[in-house]
Amino acid sequence: MPVSGVLERFLDYWNELPRESGALLPCRTALEPSCLHGLLPRLALLKRLDRYDVTASMMGTTQNGQWRGPMMGMNAFDLTAPNMRENTADLYSAVLDQPAAALMRETILRKDGKAADVASLYLPLADRYGSPTYIVGCTVYEKRPTYNSINDRMLLDHQHVRNIEFLDIGGGQPDYEFSRPTPRGREVSETPWWSRFMPGRPSPNGARLDS
Repeated sequence: MPVSGVLERFLDYWNELPRESGALLPCRTALEPSCLHGLLPRLALLKRLDRYDVTASMMGTTQNGQWRGPMMGMNAFDLTAPNMRENTADLYSAVLDQPAAALMRETILRKDGKAADVASLYLPLADRYGSPTYIVGCTVYEKRPTYNSINDRMLLDHQHVRNIEFLDIGGGQPDYEFSRPTPRGREVSETPWWSRFMPGRPSPNGARLDS
């Protein structure tokens, strides 16, 4: 098993989701956020509308009925570094068009400038017509950190990818080659524009506060 811990639980949950007769992929509406309560801060949903138009949002609710409503978010490519645009589009295509699961390991820089290794598992989902349209992803720190910041898991621009491995979920292995661009310098901003899209931060008593 190439994944363990949280990502293994995530993959097991996806494997157990109901499918239409003969379908390889479960539908997005089969997800039950109430069953994923412990994973919700680490989950994001992508919807591919076009090659460079991929809506991204957090699951952010444990209400199953609310989750099945219209999806609202931003274009994932607004957070993608320009030198990673083609790589990222090809990755989405590999996950959806094959379809296949993708396990990505990369190194990110936290806001305090320290490096952290993370692993992300991306799994395809079908729309209500059975077309592979959605990707649900889960990102975790590879080593348990001494800090607890959900926001850091969200800011992935895939500039420092260490490894990408595809898991055959019944559709075979995609023909995908990741090219390694020269990483850009890290932008520094006191109030990043993307902060308004981040989930709430924890308060001292454990309650969630708005970003």
